[in-house]
Amino acid sequence: MNNNADEDAVAARRRALAAALRGGEDVVVTPSGEVEFQSEAEEQGHTAIQVPDGKLARRG
Repeated sequence: MNNNADEDAVAARRRALAAALRGGEDVVVTPSGEVEFQSEAEEQGHTAIQVPDGKLARRG
């Protein structure tokens, strides 16, 4: 197993999630604390809550 490839994949996923958040896309935090794209969570049967606008910190 190539550890650098794993680290690169994790870093790419973090960048993609960060870009999604900056772009106003929905993401889901699972009960285990993992962050997923909404489509992934729906595929796995995870439920989500909707946080009202203005309740989360936003850089910008």
